[in-house]
Amino acid sequence: MNKYFLDITIVYPRLQNGRIAERRTIGAGQISGRKIEQSLIPDSAAIAARPAYPGGGHPLQFWVVVENAFHPAECTQLTDARTGLDAADGILVAGRSNQNIRQSALVWLPESEDLAWVDARTTRLFADANRQLFGCVLDGFEEQSQLAAYGPGQHYDWHIDRGQGHIASRRKLTLSVQLSKADAYVGGELEINADGYPFAAPRDQGTAIIFAATTLHRVKPVISGLRHSLVVWAHGPSFV
Repeated sequence: MNKYFLDITIVYPRLQNGRIAERRTIGAGQISGRKIEQSLIPDSAAIAARPAYPGGGHPLQFWVVVENAFHPAECTQLTDARTGLDAADGILVAGRSNQNIRQSALVWLPESEDLAWVDARTTRLFADANRQLFGCVLDGFEEQSQLAAYGPGQHYDWHIDRGQGHIASRRKLTLSVQLSKADAYVGGELEINADGYPFAAPRDQGTAIIFAATTLHRVKPVISGLRHSLVVWAHGPSFV
């Protein structure tokens, strides 16, 4: 059994209330994720404004963007699922709360037959992105998927997703899916800063972006409306 994302046959643990409840296998024939259509680096105007790279090289690529990774109806299913669950205040990677750094409401996506497709889809997205760009050793998912909501004034300041602790220290890749329609809120941009030049992630509904869990990123304050997102982490052994 190949436990790395060189193949799409993996074994991964799932948590319930912070504990591994069971291990499941997803085989390649069960995965229904869409093929990566596009990977993005900052647009040409942003690149032109950057200092020249030594030797005239091209800027590095730090993330993968997948348009239409989730269908609008699937996004609605997830936001509807969130409303039926008890939300908690968003906390930091270290497990503590700081309203000056993060203000949001989140729920952990439960295991259910109706939502089993989420695991299959995100597994495929991680696998394709890892093969295409990152080349990390990944051995599973050790946290439930997170549904987050940001209302007016709520935000998450600059941070990375990899942290201390048995689970947070094993986060290798982060996947974020835009569940809200682009015009459903004002502000609330997801910005990623891998090289000193913040990049605003596309906000089209159903778009996914995958980046290293060690990359600085933030959600800017929402001015009006409500921003919904799905966040998933892929885990693996520590870097050496």
